[in-house]
Amino acid sequence: MSSPSERLAQILREGRFVATRELGEECAAELHTHAKERYLALEATIPEFQSSMSRKLFELGPPVLAIYQALLHDLGVDRGPALRLAEDMLLAFYRKQLDRSPLLGAAMDIVFRLEPARRLLMKSVAPGSPGGSRFDKVSDAGARLASGARECPLAAFARRHGAPELVAMIGQLDELRAKEPRGIALRRTGALDMGAERGGFRYVTVKK
Repeated sequence: MSSPSERLAQILREGRFVATRELGEECAAELHTHAKERYLALEATIPEFQSSMSRKLFELGPPVLAIYQALLHDLGVDRGPALRLAEDMLLAFYRKQLDRSPLLGAAMDIVFRLEPARRLLMKSVAPGSPGGSRFDKVSDAGARLASGARECPLAAFARRHGAPELVAMIGQLDELRAKEPRGIALRRTGALDMGAERGGFRYVTVKK
């Protein structure tokens, strides 16, 4: 598992061409510097978790927030374009990760196709930990995997820093990952960051 600071360096590196294309070389270099400064200011506010799943969420949340804040407050980019640029940089990084880690798709394929693997996954996330994510298993005969979320520390973190819109951006990475195993799609049933009392998702089989 990588630290948030390591993920920030990777996102800045893999997304540098995107920033240069949109901002120019000089501003892209400034973004690199300011994002690191913003991250250092955020670092003390990152919660500590016992749950590996909650820690995994925060690999990307604070780095993306630091980039977004740097675009908004240091480079003066408007909110809409700043959100799109941060998203494009994140996607550039994540697609690279998928290309470099074919075993990630294979592991998820096993989870979706084998019931014992799905039970093990749900057992690892259901109990939760203080301040961490809280999931409930949802009975859904039409889904390979279904869950409901009562609490999401990343959504709370993003709201506290005035950027709840970042949660949906990070959440879409689940959709990219779902496309790796053949014939699986992600369907969301609620989003805590959008004000729902209960978040949820279903991974379902789709016909090609």
